[in-house]
Amino acid sequence: MRKPSLVLLAAALLVIVIGCAPAPPPEPPPTGAASAWVTDSLTRVGLRDTPRTGSEALITALRGETESFQIVVSGGATGAAGLDLVVSDLVGRAGTVPASAVTRFREHYVEVTESSPDGGGRSRPQPAGHFPDVLVPFTDPDTGVALHGRVRAAGASVAAGRNQPYWVDVTVPPDAAPGEYTGRWTVRGTGGFTASGTVRLSVVDAALPARPALHSAVLNGSGRPAVSRELLRNRITPTSARPGPGDPLSAAVTTTDTGFFSGADQYVCRLDPPPTPAEVAAVAARAAPGTLLFNYTADEIGNCPDLRAEVQAWGRALHGAGVAQLLTQTPDPALFDDGTGRTAVDIWVVLPKQYDADPAAVREALDRGMQVWSYNALVQDGYSPKWLIDFPPVHLRVQPGFLNQALGLTGLLYWRADNWVQDVWTDVHTYAGGYPGEGVLVYPGEEVGLPGGAVPSIRLKWLRDGVDDYDYIDLARAGGHERAVTEIVSTVARSWSDWSPDPVVLRAARAELVPLVTNAG
Repeated sequence: MRKPSLVLLAAALLVIVIGCAPAPPPEPPPTGAASAWVTDSLTRVGLRDTPRTGSEALITALRGETESFQIVVSGGATGAAGLDLVVSDLVGRAGTVPASAVTRFREHYVEVTESSPDGGGRSRPQPAGHFPDVLVPFTDPDTGVALHGRVRAAGASVAAGRNQPYWVDVTVPPDAAPGEYTGRWTVRGTGGFTASGTVRLSVVDAALPARPALHSAVLNGSGRPAVSRELLRNRITPTSARPGPGDPLSAAVTTTDTGFFSGADQYVCRLDPPPTPAEVAAVAARAAPGTLLFNYTADEIGNCPDLRAEVQAWGRALHGAGVAQLLTQTPDPALFDDGTGRTAVDIWVVLPKQYDADPAAVREALDRGMQVWSYNALVQDGYSPKWLIDFPPVHLRVQPGFLNQALGLTGLLYWRADNWVQDVWTDVHTYAGGYPGEGVLVYPGEEVGLPGGAVPSIRLKWLRDGVDDYDYIDLARAGGHERAVTEIVSTVARSWSDWSPDPVVLRAARAELVPLVTNAG
């Protein structure tokens, strides 16, 4: 989870220079009145996309799950001002999902002035421009109090010929009865603008586990508790600043990193002496019950073969306190034994290209009972999913769930959630050479009236939905539907270079999993 290196950065600059493109044709003047329409959560709404029709939001969710949809206000020829969005209770025969279970956000566009590097394969960035990425909450996520920062959700305006999308999360209470629930959404503005539609929620007779089956570890570099809380709200585990006992968010914690970094990486082929088992045990004792205890010992040391004895020594020290050792590199068979018969490394974390460098070693590690996780950073190849702002939404959704399940991978790692090296509200290019949004899954909350707070990106929501996909697949497998699940997963993902970028395909696969989850067990 260390900062991606300059060597990797240089290796990722596979930019293809095509030449000067002709100037785009002038935009036609907008026509018609302002309007509002509904779309699904995997559609990225462009600032100037043509308005659509349809006012009904259709979502399906398990008990305890959060599902999303979008409402888009298009400005037409006149624009609209003073916009506000409300969503009613969702009422069914067996009960009510209250409006308090609905979280509303206004989507804030950021400007990508330089596209990510183009590897020239199937995984290519979209052209530079404006992308919705920041989710501005209407209320404080912890207190429910309305927010009144410089950037606000309520009272926004949309210009003529432009769009203003809103993101809506519906969280199904854990005790909700299965069945159909219906409510209304309404957008009103000054000057008489109003639009409304229906929300139809189908609650499945099954529960999403409070603790995800997919392990995760994402660095909260700022140490802000609000960053950790935002990650956990979206089913991603931070590596620090955890919620305390009794906090409802603590149930979502999947892992605990004991934090004894050796100092070794691809530039420093040397490990500091390991901590004593007593030192490790003292940290491990503070971990949340039921979480996976691991230690991220070294980063990208696959090209340092002389470190094997030192890695083995670290493994023995960690294992003495019941802590698993994690390394980010392709599995090394020489480390499948720490000298006592136990594997020296318990968790291998691989980039797609590292997996593909030696898939046989990955398979052997899995067969011997070790874990293998996936991670993501920059643009390291031209074929696998990317988490940058200018890549399509499916890229973030497919890796946590369908790809990890297809390959037998059990965890997800990312080097930073809050790489705020500048004002990321106005400049999302955290690296030279493009890479918009690299290391930024949440944004600082000061702009929205949350001092010391954090607000989510849409990309974090897509990752959350991928974590949920993993749970759906896991639940269906546990219910004895292995063959059917394998077939469904293969329609979406088969390998890092063979997966579907089509959101229609992913949505169809998710729908096919629902009856298997309902009948699990």
